[in-house]
Amino acid sequence: MLDHLRRLVLIGTRSLAVLAMVTTGLMMLSISYDVIARYAFRAPTDWAYPLNSSAVLAVTVLAIPHLYATGHHISMDLVHRSLPPKLRRVADAVTALAAALLGLVLAVTGFQTVLVSYGHGLTGSGTFSVPLWIPDLILCASGAFLLLVAVLFPPHAEPELAATAAGADPAQDGANA
Repeated sequence: MLDHLRRLVLIGTRSLAVLAMVTTGLMMLSISYDVIARYAFRAPTDWAYPLNSSAVLAVTVLAIPHLYATGHHISMDLVHRSLPPKLRRVADAVTALAAALLGLVLAVTGFQTVLVSYGHGLTGSGTFSVPLWIPDLILCASGAFLLLVAVLFPPHAEPELAATAAGADPAQDGANA
């Protein structure tokens, strides 16, 4: 049952990570277009900078849950490995609690702001007037998945837990690396 739940959560986090990758590709295209328009035609866009500024935040929060679940996030392994085992477990518990708390705050506040911005039809300023519930929904979904992975994938359980939950053979995965 727990492995099935982990598998479902990994599918969700992987989907968010793929969305982050697609967004990064679109950012690259829009920045390239803006550079060409600016220097070749002396007609810079008024939308590329604000859109890409928002996209950086979106890419970051979309990728965090999957990186955390699979152990690919930035960590202080050198410090962590040097701790005695008891302190290492305490550090892991603090890390998991902090990640869960951040996920909860993002999910709850994101959900509340989705309701307000959607209910009042709030939009951002600029050329596209993007409905504000869209970035709020991204924060809400990312926060919910971060909360789930903080509970389901303990820190420093090694990426094998995520690989096993995904149905891969961790021994085989290590042999191919």
